[in-house]
Amino acid sequence: MKKLLICAAACLVLLLLMLNFDDSPVLRLAYCSPEDVYGNDVLYVEVWQYNGSAWTLIVNFTGSVGNAKLHDNWEVKFIVGIRFNSSLASSNSEAIEYTRVFMNITHNGSYIWQNNELNNISCVLNGDFYYLKEEGIWNVDLPQEGETYDFSVLYQGYY
Repeated sequence: MKKLLICAAACLVLLLLMLNFDDSPVLRLAYCSPEDVYGNDVLYVEVWQYNGSAWTLIVNFTGSVGNAKLHDNWEVKFIVGIRFNSSLASSNSEAIEYTRVFMNITHNGSYIWQNNELNNISCVLNGDFYYLKEEGIWNVDLPQEGETYDFSVLYQGYY
């Protein structure tokens, strides 16, 4: 019985040590533009990583702050879902033209991306809003082991 308790305690200590030594890069959503008076808003931010053969969804932020662990040295794709009030545009092309999504990524106070404008990949009218998806791919100065990166999303509607 005594040997069993010692073995169980040793296994527990090893497990705790392994959990504490996870050196995965951390991505923190530091800021996301709030909803405006027209209901235009950032609905979500998806974070994907490319493993060399396919994109894998890492996290879907639906709030204005949060953290995610990333894979070391993998490309990162951001997809930002926004809604744009249909009374402000008469077509999908106008909705795309009138919206901008910018992203900043910083590491230790230095910019990796500064006001990087994301690219529109879709726009659909549904009820009173256009739903747009904007995409950006982080493929230089990739996340490194043990490091923390902050990012922010700024949505602007021009109408």
